[in-house]
Parts: sequence; structure tokens; C-alpha cells
Amino acid sequence: MIQQVAILGCGLIGSSWATFFSSQGFRTKLYDINPEISQRGTVQAENNLQKLVELETLPEEKLEEAISNLLPVHSLEELLGDCDYVQESVLEDYDVKAELYREMESYLSNRAIIASSSSGLLMTRMQQVLKHPQRSLIAHPFNPPHLIPLVELVPGKQTSRETIETVRDLFLQLGKQPVLLKKEVPGHIANRLAAALWREALSLLDDDVASLEDIDTALCSGPGLRWALMGQHLIYELGGGVGGYNHFIETIGSSFSTYWEDMQTWSQIPESAKKKAIEGTSPLFEKRTREEWLAWRDEKLVKIQKILEE
Repeated sequence: MIQQVAILGCGLIGSSWATFFSSQGFRTKLYDINPEISQRGTVQAENNLQKLVELETLPEEKLEEAISNLLPVHSLEELLGDCDYVQESVLEDYDVKAELYREMESYLSNRAIIASSSSGLLMTRMQQVLKHPQRSLIAHPFNPPHLIPLVELVPGKQTSRETIETVRDLFLQLGKQPVLLKKEVPGHIANRLAAALWREALSLLDDDVASLEDIDTALCSGPGLRWALMGQHLIYELGGGVGGYNHFIETIGSSFSTYWEDMQTWSQIPESAKKKAIEGTSPLFEKRTREEWLAWRDEKLVKIQKILEE
């Protein structure tokens, strides 16, 4: 049974994870090798909890308890000694994680689960340094983890079925929406889909097809609305009418060949596209500051999810 949670790495993702677990009633220890980041991450988690109250997703009477669940510590030994579950969110680098995992395991009990927030690495490679690899897997969130329900569960070759089911059941009980990969691929599911879409968005911008703002508007005001409800497969199943997915593929789907043939397939972002993308975001900050955009994002995310829950 998972009772004590450890957050290893207190940056953007780690502090958001700490927000989530502490708001769910877990004693949540936080540690980062950089004391400044550890302190900043704890403050950010406290601020996030306060914001959850303002967004009416955390009852005000539970705020003090949630904040008291945040327990910053000053060493790996203090972080891991009595924990049941570690959410690791350190640098996305195999060598960094390998060195850390070797040290971690000397402090962990045999029952403790290591879950990595890695957005694209493979657990099979990461768990090779562990003496108990069966109790490790990837639990990749979507940013910000304390607001977005998706968690991608990616077991390595040595991950046990018991570990998968324990972590999956945990997230289901906490209101998350875990998806399980049947095999490992770099980038998992969501980031691979996002990467394909991002490349085409950059290509459209680089080829001067439309402005950055209009490209984003076309996405969020059209397909983005449907994606909040359905994935691409169900969208096209319904789009096929009475004939369903088969009819869509045989009729409308055939025209997609023309689109795919015309799309870029580069695997490195061209400098011209990079320049236009960075310059194209400037007008956005004439409307709102970065902090205002983040507050706007979080407020809208909560409203959308409340509607979907109904």
C-alpha cells in the first residue's frame, strides 16, 4: 500500500507532482540535489495548492493539511528511507539517471516503486542498473501534472505485472487517466503525436502558409475542440457516417495521401523555422504576460475538465 511519496527533482514537473500528491492526502517528501531548486519547488507547490483553492478544485478547509503534507528534506537518505513510491523527475539523460538509480537503491526498501517522469527515454535501459528492476517503470505525466489527468505507464522488460497494476490502480483511485504502453517506443504515445503535429505546424510557419497565431487558432478552434472529447480514431469512425471508419478510410482518407506527400519529413528543426517560431510568439506577450498566460491556461484547463466530468 502506497502511503509515503518521494518527489526526486523539484523543477517544473517535480513541483507539480508534489502539488498533486499532497493535495490527495499523501505525505510528500521533496528533494533536489540543488538546494535552491528544492526550495523554489516547495514554494511553487505551495502556490499551486493555493491556486487550486481559487480554482475550486481543492476545498479551502483542506489547504492547510495539503501544505503540511509537503516535507522538503536535505538528502537522498532522508527522502527515500521510508517511502513506498518515488516519482523521479530529474534531467532527461540516461547517464544521469543511471548514477542516481544506483545511489537511490541503497536507501530504498525492497517494496518501494521507482516511477520516472521521463518524457521519452526507455525504462528497459534505465532499469539495467537496479538490483530490483521489477519495481520500476515510467509514469510520464502531461504538464502540469496537478491539473492534466493523463499518465503514460511504460514498463521495461523487467517490470513486474504487480508493479504495473499497483501504479495503475493508484492513479485510477486518484482520478488520473493512465494509459499503458504494450511496448516501449521513444517519446511514448502523446509526445510522438505532439512531435508529428509540431513538425507540421513549424513547416506551415516556415513556408509562410499562415502566421503563427493563425496556425494555432486553426488547431485549437477546430480539431482541438474535438480532441478534448475524442481521439483521432473515434473522430474518423464517426466522420465516416453509417459506414464508419472503413468508409472514411476508403473515401475521405484516400485524399490524405496528397497531404502526406506534401508534408516535410525532416528530423531537425531548420534554423529558419526556429527563428520564425520564436519571433512569432512575441505578439502573444503584448496581450498577456507569461504569468498571466499560465494563469489563463490553468483556469481554462480546470473549466474544460469540469465540463467533461459532467
